[in-house]
Amino acid sequence: MAKTAKTSRLTLTPKALQKALEQSAQQAQKLADAFGVKVPFTKTAKTKTPNASR
Repeated sequence: MAKTAKTSRLTLTPKALQKALEQSAQQAQKLADAFGVKVPFTKTAKTKTPNASR
């Protein structure tokens, strides 16, 4: 059998993952608003990544 690549094509970059999570949260909120349901959430503090200033 051929060797598989060490990185998966399905692995997202941190920036892409953050964007996907934000879109998912927005979609959940829109659905909740449409059905009159309150979406539970927790407040998170935004943290800077060590490479953000480079």
